[in-house]
Amino acid sequence: MRAFRFAAISVLLVALVGAGWWAAKNGRYQPISQRPLQQQSLATQPVSLQQLNSSQTSAPAAPTVVEATAETEQRLGPFSVAGKEYRIVLHKKKRQPGPTQETGDTVVAMEIRDAADTILYQRTFSHQSADVEFSDAWFVSAGVLTGTNGTGLLVSYDLDSEPSAPEPESSRWYQVFGVVKGKFKPFSGPILVQGEVASVDRTSKQFKTAGALDSQSDALNFKVWAHHFRLIYPVRVDWNQGKLNPAQACDTANAGGSRRSCQYAVTPADDRRTDGLTFVQLCPDSAACKNPERVLVKKDSKVELLSCATEVKWSEGITSRPTGKPDSMDDQGGISVSSDNVQLKVRVDGKEGWIHADEDFNALGLPFEQ
Repeated sequence: MRAFRFAAISVLLVALVGAGWWAAKNGRYQPISQRPLQQQSLATQPVSLQQLNSSQTSAPAAPTVVEATAETEQRLGPFSVAGKEYRIVLHKKKRQPGPTQETGDTVVAMEIRDAADTILYQRTFSHQSADVEFSDAWFVSAGVLTGTNGTGLLVSYDLDSEPSAPEPESSRWYQVFGVVKGKFKPFSGPILVQGEVASVDRTSKQFKTAGALDSQSDALNFKVWAHHFRLIYPVRVDWNQGKLNPAQACDTANAGGSRRSCQYAVTPADDRRTDGLTFVQLCPDSAACKNPERVLVKKDSKVELLSCATEVKWSEGITSRPTGKPDSMDDQGGISVSSDNVQLKVRVDGKEGWIHADEDFNALGLPFEQ
């Protein structure tokens, strides 16, 4: 029996040795010390705390997805409108620096909420990827609009895109909100204006209307760039209907779709520049004239801007909810001045008249649009 057991064990050992020789020959087995480094178990490669810290400080870790998309929140208000309080919540992300290496945040979403924190209105804005040729950033500000017949919330949207060419007047969007029959609502889409609201206290962020137009509406004046100067464009704020409309009847298109020129007040020409002597041609009225009077303009001449006659295009935009497309502003309206027929009434050293041509605007040293 013992001889039989010894023989069996001997046969088993021979079989195991043969199997090991066959595996080594065919490359199916490698000792741990001979395996490639990436195949070795972490347990076989002990790393000291000193080595770990050294590797972490020598090569900074790449930013995580959370860091790249992290949002911050800013709250504006409260704003008191029609006896109730409202707040604006801004969601922000880091602005992409672009070629100009801009810094700061950009608004990616805004919400108007009531005192119970219920969202009444919201709008989204796009956030750029890192690989961009421009650095865009959205900004949102707001203030209470106070009128004779009502109060509202006036929100401003600004887009800064760098690098950008200099402009005589920047463009922004304005949107009026108010309470109509107990419901908070926008009075129009965002109104795009190359200019700004005429009456604003920037310290207190309070906007004021220019006065009552009738028992239920007020005039909200905008300073609008008119290619060489700034005109005052009045908009009717109807508090009872919750609507914005042109305050002058001639700004409304007729059945054929055409408009006629209105006359508007203008702002003083604070940035006028003149060199030496020149002449300006003054006409007696806003209509084209064949024999204008040539008036000498000196460097120290007193030049006053009195009024203008031109066609201004108005659109209220879409008053319903935004489409939700980021950065589209496809619900916007606007106020824009036609460049085809702008006439300006001036007084030069006591002599009054109308100018029409670009050379006359340049002769008075008014800003020239590039």
